[in-house]
Amino acid sequence: MKTTAVLSLLTTLNPAASAQDTQADIEEISITGDRLPVRVVAQSIVDVDVREQATFRLDSALGSVPGLGLFRRANSFTAHPTTQGLTMRGVGANAAGRTLVTLDGIPQNDPFGGWIYWSGYQGVSIANARVRRGGSPGAYGAQALAGAVDLSTDPQNSVSAFYGSDDTFAVDGSAVFYAPHGDFTVEGGYFETDGDFLLAEADRGAVDARAASEAYSVGGSYKHKFSADTSLTARARFYGEDRVNGFSLALNETDGYDLSLRLLHEPSNGAKYELTAYFRDRDFANVFASARDERTTERAVLDQFDVPAWGAGFLARVQVGEFEFGLDGRRMSGETNERFRNLGAGFTRQRRAGGDQWIIGGYGEYATSGDWGELSATVRLDRWRTFNGERVETSLEDGSSVREDVVPNRSDWIGSGRIGFERNLTGAITFRSAAFKSWRLPTLNEYYRPFRVVNDITEANPNLSPESLYGIEAGFDYQPLNTVSASVTYFRNWFHDAVGNVTIGFGPGFFPLGGFVPPGGVLRQRANIDRTTVDGIELAGRIELDESLTLEGNYLYSRARITRFDDNPALVGNRPVQTPRHAATASATQSFDKGFWRIEARYAGEQFDDDLNTRRLDDIFTFNAAAGFDVRDGIRLTANVENLFDVKVVSAVTAAGLETVAQRRFVRVGFEASF
Repeated sequence: MKTTAVLSLLTTLNPAASAQDTQADIEEISITGDRLPVRVVAQSIVDVDVREQATFRLDSALGSVPGLGLFRRANSFTAHPTTQGLTMRGVGANAAGRTLVTLDGIPQNDPFGGWIYWSGYQGVSIANARVRRGGSPGAYGAQALAGAVDLSTDPQNSVSAFYGSDDTFAVDGSAVFYAPHGDFTVEGGYFETDGDFLLAEADRGAVDARAASEAYSVGGSYKHKFSADTSLTARARFYGEDRVNGFSLALNETDGYDLSLRLLHEPSNGAKYELTAYFRDRDFANVFASARDERTTERAVLDQFDVPAWGAGFLARVQVGEFEFGLDGRRMSGETNERFRNLGAGFTRQRRAGGDQWIIGGYGEYATSGDWGELSATVRLDRWRTFNGERVETSLEDGSSVREDVVPNRSDWIGSGRIGFERNLTGAITFRSAAFKSWRLPTLNEYYRPFRVVNDITEANPNLSPESLYGIEAGFDYQPLNTVSASVTYFRNWFHDAVGNVTIGFGPGFFPLGGFVPPGGVLRQRANIDRTTVDGIELAGRIELDESLTLEGNYLYSRARITRFDDNPALVGNRPVQTPRHAATASATQSFDKGFWRIEARYAGEQFDDDLNTRRLDDIFTFNAAAGFDVRDGIRLTANVENLFDVKVVSAVTAAGLETVAQRRFVRVGFEASF
C-alpha cells in the first residue's frame, strides 16, 4: 500500500468564484459555481464552511449538521466505500444514501450504488457545503429524497499538505490560468495512510490488518466566456482509491472518471437558461473475508472481482420571471461479476448480476410574493424504467449453469412536488412552512449486488419498488440582531416502501436464498418496508460575542419507527437501523489577525445495528479541535485533533458481540500556502 507520495494535480472543478448568496425580491437565491440560481422558499438550509472545520474528511465536516452522516458511525477514513452514502433527518440510514450530493451542480452519487467517494474531495478548492434538509424535487430530480448537499468550489493558486496519526500523509494543490476569453484550472491531490485496526486490541487476532488506504485525484476545467452573459464550462476528473478492510485478503479498489459540460446564459434581463450534460464511469473490485480458528486464519468468502458501471445525464433549465421549467434525465448501467461459495478449497461458483435503469422527468416551478409573504410551488412528473436485469450463476468446476434468472422489465410514472410559504411576522421573527413529496429509485447495487460483513450476509433484491417520502414542516427564525440568530423547526415524514435489510434467518444453516450461513451469522435481504414515520424537532442558535468569537449550537430530535410492514409485522414499532433519536453539536470559533482556533463537541444518541433492534450501540460524545497560525502572508501552519479524548466509537456489532471501532483519536499538523 505504501508508495512514494507525489503531488498530482487535484480534484476538478470550476474556475469561478465561490458560491455566494444573493437576495431576490421574492425568494432566497443560492448560486453554486457557474450554474443557474436555485430558488428557495421555506426550506431548512445550513451552510457549512468546510475550511473552518476541525475534521479533515469532508463527510466528517458535514457531520457538524446533526442527523447528517454516513450509513454507520465510521467516517470515510475507515468505512467501506459502499457504505458512504449520506442520510439525514432520521429517515433511516441506507448504504446507498438518500441525499443527493452535487459539486457545482453536477451529481456526484455513484452510478451503481449511490454512495460517494469522499476521499476524492479533500482539496483546497472545496470551500462551502450548503445542506438542504427535506425532500427537494424540481431541479434536483429523483435522487434528493431526504434532501441535497451542494458543494461549491473556489479554485486558487495554492498548495497544502499534512502529516498525521497512523503515518498518514496528504498533499494537494491547484492553479488557475487566466486568458482573455476564458480561465483554465488544474487541480490534484494524493492521500495515503497505514490506517488503524477495526477491532479493539483485546478482540484482535493474527489475521487482523490495519485499514490502510491510498487515493489520488487529478482534474481540470476550462471556462470560455462568449460574452458577459454566456459561458461554456468543461470539466474532467480522474480518481482512484485502494483500501484494506481489516484483513489482508479484504481488499477493494476503485478507478473512475467524470466528464461534464455546461452552457450558461444569464442576462440581467430576460430569459435565463442552463444546459448541462455529464458522464461518469466507475470500475470497482472488492473481496470480503472472514476470520477463522479464533482469528488465526482467514478465508475469502466473496470475491467481487469486477463491478463496472457507468452513468450519464442531462439537465435543461429555463427561468422566465417568476417561472422556471426544466427537463432532466439519467441513465445508469452496471453489473457485479463475483466468485462465491468457498467451502475451504477455493471458490466453486461464479455469478454475474446486473442491469440498466433510466429516469426522465420534467418540472415546473412558480414563486411569487406580496405583503402577505412569499410562496413557491413545484410540480414534477417522472418516468422510470429498469431493464436488462439478470442473475446468472455457473459452476467453476465444470462450467455448468446453476442458476439463470431473467428479471422482468418494469416501468412506471411517479409524481412529486413541493410547496413552501414564508412570512415576516415582525422585524425579527419569520414564519416558514412547507410540504413535499419526493422519491428515489433503488440503485443497481440494491437490486443486484449482495454483500457480507463478517458472518452477516445480505442478499440483493431485483424486485424492489421505488421509495416515496411525504413530509410537512413548520418553523420560526429569530434574528433580533445581526450577531444573534435562532431557529426552531418541527417536521413529520411518512416514508413509504423504504429499502431496508430485513432478517431472514440465523446460522448455522443452509438457506436457498443465500446458501450456507456460518455459526453466529445472519442472513438478510433488501426489502421494501411499507411505512416508517418520523417526527422531529430541529433547534439552532448562533451568537457572535465580539467581532471574532462565534458560538453555535444545533440539536436534532427524530423519533423514527416502523408503523406498517405487512410481510413482517414483528418489526412494527422498531427503529430503523443506525438511526439515533438525539444528535447535537456545539462549537466555539475565534479568528484573530494571525490565525484562528476552533473547538467543537458532537453527541449522537444510542442506536441499533440491526432491524430486530437487538444489537444496541451506546451513545457517543466526542470533541474536535483545530488551530491555525499565519507565519507570513499566504502561509498558514495548522494543527487538528479529532476525537480529542479518544472516546470509543462503535460503528457495528455482530451477533456474537464483536465490535467494529471507528473514529479513533487522530492528530495532524500541516500547512496551507496561497500565491
